Amino acid sequence: MSETKHSTYILVVDDEDIVVSLVRDALEDEGYHIDTASNGTSALKIITENQIDLLITDIRMSPMDGIELSRRAREFSPDLNIIFMTGYANLNSAKDAIKHGAVDYILKPFELAEIRQSVAKAVEKIQQAATQKNSASQLDRLTDLSQMLYEVGDCKSLVRISLRFAMIQFEATSGSILYWNSSRTDFRLISIENGQTSETTLIEQPLVEVLSHLDASQFHQPLMIESLDDHPLGHLATNPEIGCTLFPEWQQDDKMQIVAIPVSRTDSLYGIFTLGVVKGTVDVEPANLKLMSIMASQLALSLENVFLLEETQTAYSRLKQLQDETIQLEKMAARGEISAEIGHELNNFLGVVAGNLSLLEFQMQKQNYDQLSKYTTVMNENIEKIKKFTANLMDLRPIASQKEIISVNQLLAEVIDYLRPQKRFSGVDIQFQPSGQDILFKADSTHVQQLLYNLLNNAADATADRPTREIKVSLQPEPIGQAFVLAIEDTGVGIDKELLQKAFVEKFTTKQTGHGFGLLVCKRIIDGHDGKLTVDSVKDQGTSISIEFPMARIDKPITAGV
Repeated sequence: MSETKHSTYILVVDDEDIVVSLVRDALEDEGYHIDTASNGTSALKIITENQIDLLITDIRMSPMDGIELSRRAREFSPDLNIIFMTGYANLNSAKDAIKHGAVDYILKPFELAEIRQSVAKAVEKIQQAATQKNSASQLDRLTDLSQMLYEVGDCKSLVRISLRFAMIQFEATSGSILYWNSSRTDFRLISIENGQTSETTLIEQPLVEVLSHLDASQFHQPLMIESLDDHPLGHLATNPEIGCTLFPEWQQDDKMQIVAIPVSRTDSLYGIFTLGVVKGTVDVEPANLKLMSIMASQLALSLENVFLLEETQTAYSRLKQLQDETIQLEKMAARGEISAEIGHELNNFLGVVAGNLSLLEFQMQKQNYDQLSKYTTVMNENIEKIKKFTANLMDLRPIASQKEIISVNQLLAEVIDYLRPQKRFSGVDIQFQPSGQDILFKADSTHVQQLLYNLLNNAADATADRPTREIKVSLQPEPIGQAFVLAIEDTGVGIDKELLQKAFVEKFTTKQTGHGFGLLVCKRIIDGHDGKLTVDSVKDQGTSISIEFPMARIDKPITAGV
């Protein structure tokens, strides 16, 4: 297990104990230091008293939700990395997560591999941030070295300066470099031990023969090796034909950890640094190895006397590229096909079952049979919960809503703006015709968002293989002003009349990977908002869906669309 994992302090926060236990068990197996909390208040206390590296928190908690916890936590630790978990995904929570600096956004249920991968990415970012704290001084030294290499004109001085730079970076008291000219006719060994420098000229053979099979394509990154037997030239250590001892005595001390750094550029190898670091005294970080690789590349360029300054600037830019890629929100759209309420409840149950099943398998592989009962008990309990939940779900009772006054124009515009960049909508022309007046609607914005996601996703899928991919969305008030009509038309493949009779009435799908529940959930949301649904579809021409909803009338300020 790596030291980095052991030193990474992770706080897991969720008001569901089983989720906390699941995440903790999964990550402890990876070697991280884990602390847990069941609410935001307890978590905040831990954060203020400890140096937390990574916060993993559910969004929907009370009395302090995950977004508020992250905001207050960052007042104490501005650089805190945060992973949000939720089984209740919506556009609003996604925006808040990004706004508060999420490094990832995980939807329940999640596989153990998914949480481990997400945490691994976050830990990598933490490592990069730690490296960046001292990168300024490293870059200053690298810049100074570059200037010296640019000004020095002889190979011996170039090599000595670079060797001393490498030893300073690794706090090494001993080091050497074997280097040669471009024609490989002159081989020299410079060694520094306890401040004393020596230089030896080596016999050309058999080095030429060995190096003909050892070029930059085979040996182009620094190596950490435990003994000289693993060194690229280790088999020559005692070869009398070399003319001297290729590796000084300090490199043969078993207390030393050896760092081998190639002096190379593209397909050319010009030398090899060998540094001795006393085991257990210095942590050889990946960033330091990267810096050494850059330094050795600069030396190779200096030996060639080609565009040293350009290469230095390139090396500087590589050191600065420590930012992770923008979080991919597309997976939220792909998983947002069922209503937020169903997703939150059912995904939590399934996540607990799936996670405990993975842990059960893990313990069986370890033959820890005395640990199995607690996992089977939890799975059985959650399976019973799923049975009760689906029994209530299948009787098609209206979805409970928390309704407020929203602006339909605004909500539609934001949902469409959110969906347009998704892969599913690549090449799709979404034409939105808002109403000329602000239409107010008393509704659950999360449920209406889910309704729009399902209908627009279905429309995009229906046009996937069509020559013209268009989706028209319109919003118009009825003449009498008591209702409004939301219409979605597509140029897709259409639905057969026989199949159309099943749509929105029973479990139904035309997709190979569909679960058949999307349109049924849409109908329940429509019914829960007193809507009237009309569907027209012509095979190979497209589908038109119109929904009439009652319009709200108030004089007070309205709630935002999301």
